[in-house]
Order: sequence, then structure tokens, then C-alpha cells
Amino acid sequence: MTVTETVSDALGEPVDALPPLSESVDTDGLDALVTSEHAHDVAVTFSYAGMAVLVRGDATVYVRPQRDPITGSPDRRV
Repeated sequence: MTVTETVSDALGEPVDALPPLSESVDTDGLDALVTSEHAHDVAVTFSYAGMAVLVRGDATVYVRPQRDPITGSPDRRV
């Protein structure tokens, strides 16, 4: 599953309603990192569409709502 598909599922929004992923991360660089021969040692984190995203070297994608650094509650800005 791709980053956009994972975030789409988490938000309950269609993929085409999300901003371009390239506005949040260098997609070519991300792909190069997680598909390299040393990818098992890689974990990349970034923010996208109001979600904190973690992509591991095995191409596993985890997402969770971003947290407001002051209140600790989910940050609903998208």
C-alpha cells in the first residue's frame, strides 16, 4: 500500500482529495531510500495531510494524526 493510500484510508478521504505527496516529501528520494540495498536500516518520518507518516525500509507505512505540540491533542489542520 502506498503512502497516499494509507493516509487516504486513515482519513476516510479519497486519494484524489489529498494534496500531492511531493509537497511534503521528495518522492524520488523516499523511493530511493526504501528500495536501496541498505533499506532494512531505514525509517523516514514526515508530515502529510495532517498525519505523521513513518515509512520503514521494508516499505511498511504507518500513519497517525499529528499532535499539537502544546496540548497533545490531534492537530486537525490539513
